[in-house]
Amino acid sequence: MEKPERLLYIYTRFLNGKALNKEELAQQLNVNVRFIQRDISDINNFLYEDQEWHGLEGQIVYDNTIEKHRLKIDRYKFKNNRLLNLIFRMKNFTPIIHEDTYNLIRGLNANSNLAEKLLSNKMLSQFNIHREFSESTLIFRIQLAIENNHKISIQLQNTHLTDIIPIYTRYFSDKYWFTYLANGIIYTLDLSAVKEVDQLNDVYDQSVFEDINSVTMLIQDHIWPKIKRQFIIVNTKSVDNGRIADIIISKEECMHIAYEHPTQITLLKPQHYVDDFKAILKSLFNSYNI
Repeated sequence: MEKPERLLYIYTRFLNGKALNKEELAQQLNVNVRFIQRDISDINNFLYEDQEWHGLEGQIVYDNTIEKHRLKIDRYKFKNNRLLNLIFRMKNFTPIIHEDTYNLIRGLNANSNLAEKLLSNKMLSQFNIHREFSESTLIFRIQLAIENNHKISIQLQNTHLTDIIPIYTRYFSDKYWFTYLANGIIYTLDLSAVKEVDQLNDVYDQSVFEDINSVTMLIQDHIWPKIKRQFIIVNTKSVDNGRIADIIISKEECMHIAYEHPTQITLLKPQHYVDDFKAILKSLFNSYNI
């Protein structure tokens, strides 16, 4: 590869937030390591002299922690960038995005200024990119059925479930989960086990949730909006240190949020859930000889 193409190759990857190893680059591009070092020096000179980079203090630095070179920018000058805010929120929600979503964000970012592009590309590089059939398609079908109050059928590997009531989809424990009601019992299913989702013509009424066993929790006020957005709330009662809520939630999710927020959420009922959660805590304490 000639020097102009080589410079573009290296420069583009730095712009996309990648960290590069000189030896690996030299092997990939079939050149001596000294050529790669000169290329990096040339790119650094360009960053210093180019008007587009003034005020951004951009430079290629060697990061000892990862033993690679990367593009460092000390100051990002942007205000109220909605796309960056969206990526940041997505990053807090899930480490996985589909390739179509990745490409869409890259396209929307095309008209951003240089600093915004660099930061968004760096943040995008921290996602795991799915290139196969997207779970988002299943989530869309489930959410559509929920909005329309329609029952659905789902196809698993060797099982077909029909006439079930979809409740919600959530991401926790590094997976997408689907919670549904069948025969008066709430179940939670790893969405990766679902092969197909079909919306049925049968419609259900929201009153169906009043007839099933809910979970009672004491939830502090500052975390209440988060819980209220995610789950179906049957009843609530304000108390001095928060509010007591009856929630439609699976046992798996109940244990998860109680464990995730031990000082903000207290599990009250049913008693066998409380006992199981105590057993989890006891096992954890025993691991530390407490």
